[in-house]
Amino acid sequence: MERTALETDLKIEREWRGTLQKNLEQEKEKEYETLQEQHHLMRITCDEQERALAELGSHLISFRSQTQILQESAPTLTIVFWTSKLRVEDMKEVQQALKEAQWADDREVTHCKQCEKAFSVSRRKHHCRNCGDIYCNECSDQKMPLPSSARPVRVCDSCQTLLLRRYSAN
Repeated sequence: MERTALETDLKIEREWRGTLQKNLEQEKEKEYETLQEQHHLMRITCDEQERALAELGSHLISFRSQTQILQESAPTLTIVFWTSKLRVEDMKEVQQALKEAQWADDREVTHCKQCEKAFSVSRRKHHCRNCGDIYCNECSDQKMPLPSSARPVRVCDSCQTLLLRRYSAN
C-alpha cells in the first residue's frame, strides 16, 4: 500500500511539474511575443526618428547655404545701403541749398563778400554755385563737385572748406 501511495504521489508530482513546465513555456512565449511587439514598435519609432533627423539635416544644409549667401552679400548690401543713404543726404542737401541759396543780385553787390575788395573791370564778379553769394576770382577760384551738378563747379573758399569737411566725414 505504501508503494501505491508513493506511485500516486509521484504521478501527481509529475503531472504538476508538467503543468508548471507547460505554464512556464506559455508565459515565456507570451513574454517573447510581447517583447517582439515592443521591438517592432521601437523599430518603427527609430525609423521615423531617423527620417526626421535626415530631414532636419537637409534643412540645416539648406539654412547653412542660405546663411553663407547672405553673409557673402552682406558687404555689398552694406555698400549699397550707405551709397543710397549718401545719395539721399545729397538730395536733401541740394533741396536745402535750393531753398536757402538765393543768388545775390549782380546790380546790388559792389564788393567781394569775403575780402571786401571793390569789383571793377579787372576784378570780376563770380557766383558761388553752392551758397549763391558773389566773390572775386581770388576768393572763389576752387571747383568742387556738387550733387546738383554733373561736373565740378565754382565755389567760394568757405563753401569749399565746408564741403571738404562734409565729404571727408562720409
